[in-house]
Amino acid sequence: MNKLLNNIKFDITHVFAVILFAFITVFYCFPILNGEKINQSDYKQFLGMSQEIIDYREKTGNEALWTNSMFGGMPAYQISVHYPNNILIHIDKFLQLYLPRPVGIMFLYFLGFYIFMLSLKIKPDISLLGALAFGLSSYLFIILEAGHNTKAHAIAYVAPCVASMVYCFNQQKTDRWYTLGGFFFAFLALGLHLRANHLQITYYLLFILFALWIYYLFSAFSKSRINRFIKSTLIFFVAGLMAISINLGNIWSTYEYSKYTIRGDSELIQDSGNMKSGLDKEYATAWSYGKIETFNLLFPNFVGGSSHAQLSEDSNLYQALRSNGVSAKNSRQFIQSAPTYFGPQSFTSGPVYMGAVIWLLFFISLFIVRKRIKWVFVSLVLFSFILAWGKYFPLVTNFLLDYFPLYNKFRTVSMILVIAEFAVPTLGILGLHYFINSNEDKVLKKRAVLFASGILLSISIFFLVFGNLLFDFKGMGDSQYPSWFLNALIEDRQHLFKMDIYRSLFFISVVSLLLFYMTHNNLEGKRGFIYVLGFIIIADMWFVNKRYLNADDFVDTTKVDQPFKPQFYDNTIKKDTSVYRVYNLNERIDAGARTSYFHHSIGGYHGAKLGKYQDVINQHISKGNFDVINMLNAKYIIFSDGQGNPIVQENTSALGNVWFVDSIHWVNSANEEIESLNFINPDNTVAINRKHESDINTSSLSSTGSINLNSYAPNKLVYNSSATSRAFAVFSEIFYPKGWEAYIDGEKVKHFSVNYILRGLVVPEGNHEIVFEFKPKSFFVSAKIAFFASFLLVIVGLMTFVGVFVSKK
Repeated sequence: MNKLLNNIKFDITHVFAVILFAFITVFYCFPILNGEKINQSDYKQFLGMSQEIIDYREKTGNEALWTNSMFGGMPAYQISVHYPNNILIHIDKFLQLYLPRPVGIMFLYFLGFYIFMLSLKIKPDISLLGALAFGLSSYLFIILEAGHNTKAHAIAYVAPCVASMVYCFNQQKTDRWYTLGGFFFAFLALGLHLRANHLQITYYLLFILFALWIYYLFSAFSKSRINRFIKSTLIFFVAGLMAISINLGNIWSTYEYSKYTIRGDSELIQDSGNMKSGLDKEYATAWSYGKIETFNLLFPNFVGGSSHAQLSEDSNLYQALRSNGVSAKNSRQFIQSAPTYFGPQSFTSGPVYMGAVIWLLFFISLFIVRKRIKWVFVSLVLFSFILAWGKYFPLVTNFLLDYFPLYNKFRTVSMILVIAEFAVPTLGILGLHYFINSNEDKVLKKRAVLFASGILLSISIFFLVFGNLLFDFKGMGDSQYPSWFLNALIEDRQHLFKMDIYRSLFFISVVSLLLFYMTHNNLEGKRGFIYVLGFIIIADMWFVNKRYLNADDFVDTTKVDQPFKPQFYDNTIKKDTSVYRVYNLNERIDAGARTSYFHHSIGGYHGAKLGKYQDVINQHISKGNFDVINMLNAKYIIFSDGQGNPIVQENTSALGNVWFVDSIHWVNSANEEIESLNFINPDNTVAINRKHESDINTSSLSSTGSINLNSYAPNKLVYNSSATSRAFAVFSEIFYPKGWEAYIDGEKVKHFSVNYILRGLVVPEGNHEIVFEFKPKSFFVSAKIAFFASFLLVIVGLMTFVGVFVSKK
């Protein structure tokens, strides 16, 4: 009976934790109770990118898989695709308590890390502190405010993935049901993480898993448990394969597509004689964390916080604006988004603040945790720092970009700080666990607190005393400001710098004194101490997070779901019901999601556009080559008059959806093909690589006849042709080799890449129906595999539950 009651009590602790996480999530995002949503800038861009796909899904119930709304046309894989037969979709919604996106992700932050803490055999009440420390990390809230939902979603499942590895490798029981349970846990956690679909976070997760795997390998050798290690490795590896299989549609299509994006290999030969592979180094390392900037993990406003921070009317900047004739209204408006950040990045939404309290616990753990696993997490922290520094630590960064697999496929190297965000609270809570529960001499515990607090307090005092000598508090873009403005801004930056150091000093001092007190009293009343510490952690993190995600970021649902209002020129263009593209000169060509929301655009907004299209942007569109713009069927041009008013003009030279050409200009390389667009007339001449010459019989080709687009869908285009003899047709559609199939009168035929980015096809004499249809094998085959994997997950889950229950009984 007592055993049963203890089990019930244990379960209630977990229930309390879940309720607390839900309460914190909803209370922090309380405007959702009024039906409001977070006004996320990147989500707004997402809606612009995906509008055509969403409309098609709602109209037909099917997936378009392709969109022509941006960059002339591209696969929808990294925009919006619903992959069928994946049971993890429903499990994920359940784990998020069916809260609206992205609020449910916030709840997952807490829940996932709580599960991880429990896997380390840390007591539930202390595990709860770890969940709060991780889940309230400022970066995790900043990315939600910005709309980086897939990134946040993937991060939320990092901790459960690591927990599943810990369970598989630390399992003491050899019962087959517990072994099956480890397989199920890993299958589920890894599957949920992969479904979130953020490969850069997955890449960083692999670093964590590999570091732990090395630790378990050495541990197995030292304890002569190599057979158990091999078994655990196989279980975890097979679970990983099953997690891949249930998400195969997403992974396969992304892998397939990545080869043709700006992150893949280019067909163009560089001046060095080599083909470009991966992202350009300057582009990949543009968002590198400054070395000194790393201190904002401890002091949130160490380098000013945000590029658009909110200041008060008591600020020096506000007073300076008023003194220099700026109206009170305009001054108040300006200080709502003041450029207080003065670090080395072009701009930032905020710091990766992890909490002064958790840093204190981290340093205490260095002196009190005896297990070797401590060094795994210390190494991960240092590793993430070095890689986050990017171009400011070129020796390591350049080596990895040049030689380490896949590293040059990702940008924003500072994102790797998510590893530190995971490792610091992990080791900090491990340290607290040992501090409270170990039998170490209390003198040693006091010494650990003294050393840890001494290090942090010394750092704080050093910067308070010498900060004005070390830094000039000037940012990258400060040269644009007049001296009176800059002087006031610098004073505000100095004030923010000092206030947050004092702030961290306060929390470090309070918790250090509490730890001293608890040690002196032999840890009596430790449960109360844990609750007080939890409150302090929340207080530490909560108010920093409110700087970046607060009630002002919530707006009416309509404003989020309908982010763009049509302007007069949009309505003018939409009167034309034919199929065409729009070129908006009032938008940067790679930041044009608004145009894509209403029209098919030759611009757009996406971090993984087709590499060939980017080449054409660089060499032709950006230089105003209207022959290229015409062959993309840009029928309408939006620009501004002398007063900045938008104007729309019809481009009568646009070549339409498809046309016959008189002649073929053969080229020998991709370089020749893209360069030929400078001098050929695409209306009557097409550039084709000579490798296709054997498939195209150039004899008796004629441009006499007609060819027209008869019906349009994003993934299916139907044309009618009438030719007096064989002809070669050029289509103003983007060529993509994986999935597009061409048919003439129902018979599959070969089509070609022409003019570097377009499609071409030999059309026989007479009247014919030509169909282009997008049917990628990666989507349809993987749907069947996902069904099998989902079925297997359910069966394994049921077997585990029944087996463990029976074995306990």
